[in-house]
Amino acid sequence: MHRTLLDIPETARYLHISKSTLYRWVHQKKIKCVKIGSRVLFMQSDIEEFINSNRINTE
Repeated sequence: MHRTLLDIPETARYLHISKSTLYRWVHQKKIKCVKIGSRVLFMQSDIEEFINSNRINTE
């Protein structure tokens, strides 16, 4: 099965940011997440969308 959900540590590593920055972004609603019970998870497609929406055009 293809894994599409990442937890906080995995997502922070993937984005090369600290866990506290990721928690702050979640609180500020800058990045989409899924909450299952007390767990905060991220869909891989939402992470890719977040990256693409924050891309800076250097041309």
